Amino acid sequence: MRENKKSYYTIDLFAGCGGLSEGFKQAGFEIAAQIEMDKWACESLKTRHLYQQLKERNKVYFYQKYLRNEITRKDILNRFPEIKKAISYCVIQATFGNDAIENILERIEQSRKYLDFPKFHVLLGGPPCQPYSVVGRSRDSHRMRYDDRHYLYEYYLRILEFLKADFFVFENVPGLITANAKGEEIFSRMLKDFREINPPYEIAPSFDEYSRNPRKYLVDSSNYGIPQKRKRVIFIGYRKSLLSKNKEIKNIFRKILWAKSPRWGGNAVEDAISDLPTLRPGEGADGYYGNYMEKETTSYQNSLRRVSPGILNHRARTHMESDLERYKFFIDHHINGKQNANLIDLMRERPDLTPAHNHLDKFFDRFRVQWWTLPSSTITAHISKDGHYYIHPDKKQCRSFTVREAARCQSFQDNFKFEGPRTQQFRQVGNAVPPMLAWIIAKQLMVELKKIYEFQD
Repeated sequence: MRENKKSYYTIDLFAGCGGLSEGFKQAGFEIAAQIEMDKWACESLKTRHLYQQLKERNKVYFYQKYLRNEITRKDILNRFPEIKKAISYCVIQATFGNDAIENILERIEQSRKYLDFPKFHVLLGGPPCQPYSVVGRSRDSHRMRYDDRHYLYEYYLRILEFLKADFFVFENVPGLITANAKGEEIFSRMLKDFREINPPYEIAPSFDEYSRNPRKYLVDSSNYGIPQKRKRVIFIGYRKSLLSKNKEIKNIFRKILWAKSPRWGGNAVEDAISDLPTLRPGEGADGYYGNYMEKETTSYQNSLRRVSPGILNHRARTHMESDLERYKFFIDHHINGKQNANLIDLMRERPDLTPAHNHLDKFFDRFRVQWWTLPSSTITAHISKDGHYYIHPDKKQCRSFTVREAARCQSFQDNFKFEGPRTQQFRQVGNAVPPMLAWIIAKQLMVELKKIYEFQD
């Protein structure tokens, strides 16, 4: 089959709700398969595929009716059986380590044959971050040295070797750089393994160049117009044999760094969420909340509102009265010019509000207000457990972030529906790669792929 010069295909491992995939789709890639173990994340992936399939058929109004609870997803799939079939091939619910790798590879190959394309061009993903997380290590007496999840990346290697993709994008937490398992530096072993599979791959730029300061592989989302301070390790690798066709691929990562917006692109929490309806604790809706209100909007907000009938996943948690009093304390301290007050300040000035927790010395920054004029703190999966680290800056609302507010800080489109109970929605948002960052990476990869496939004889 002749190579399709207009379509480039990706596969997303450990996909979560699909933040990486979303950015690559927006950049023009086709998402051929997504592999994820979590039930509700898979449901969100299916819903997003439903939207993309309907959009291609100029039938988006069906999707909007679904978002407004006027029709079920099942109703739409019964009406469009070909979409149902496509989703069954594209979304693969499987758990690396439990499901046989041969079965997963077979499912991937079935997807490729169904979509009828010759190869995968980019492999996306990153294994679960808990064993690499500095926080995770601090809570484990063995500092996660014996956690077998360190080696989940080996499945990534197996699939990369099977697919022989042109490029890969590997994302994880900064703690990966210093992670150890059974006396071995995971970071060094990982880079060595990428070089030794068949065909061999190289990181751009190579570790030989960045070995003195591997933190150069860190990318901060707030430098790219995303209203969130989020530092992550990004490895962009290429199949070594491609250098003969395009020597510029060695500079892909540098070009992404050069794409930074000055001073976080001017986008802060206010730019992200100031147009959303005000809520008191317990108010809102886990599904469709309602139409947009007449409010002044920022360009960032306008970019996320496109093709959405209104606001989804915007329901505030209920909070204990004692937590609400703590929230007011921390908001007041910023308003009064004392930024980032912590538990020490609270215990000194309002000892009656001291939380009844053991080991308070480990949680001095447990409560944090997300200020209007700054990017938000890193949105993590911990937001599913409590919202103390994500306090809304408006004292009148006096609550933690909703799923939609967290999603806005992550750069998800407003019509991206997170399926499942609210706790699961929060987890999906917190585990995701910001789609806008993925889009920036994807646009550069698309440029290099076109040089290889469209400008070569």
